[in-house]
Amino acid sequence: MAQVISATTAFGRNSLSGKRTRFLLQAHDLLLRARSRAAAGDFEQAVEYAYQAALRTAGAWVADSSVGRRKRLPASAWDRLSLVGGAAGEWVELFRPYSRLRSRLISGLEDSVSADNAMALISSVADFLYAAEGTELVAAAA
Repeated sequence: MAQVISATTAFGRNSLSGKRTRFLLQAHDLLLRARSRAAAGDFEQAVEYAYQAALRTAGAWVADSSVGRRKRLPASAWDRLSLVGGAAGEWVELFRPYSRLRSRLISGLEDSVSADNAMALISSVADFLYAAEGTELVAAAA
């Protein structure tokens, strides 16, 4: 007798892995751009790229969790990541305040950001990206 495999079962997980991979690749690219802009002394643009890299990393983390399969999710990437729980919550607390800084820079309410602040964000995003990729290795080993 032939075995029937549901398309949602057979391909659904690969779809999430593909989404996760795409988000992680985008995060790496954005982090590279952030470092480049910081090296050029454009710290406002460095913050923008670094923050976008953090958002993509959060998206990758959510995409690989059971939260990513929910039908109704909050609009905020940080709210979505907080639903994952565990170590993800610590990253939410670290990056959520940068949302306000980014908004103020975009709207012109803040016209500059210190080199130290920009570099701290870039460093934190690099750590976050490393941690998110580490969750993939842990999941694969389990």
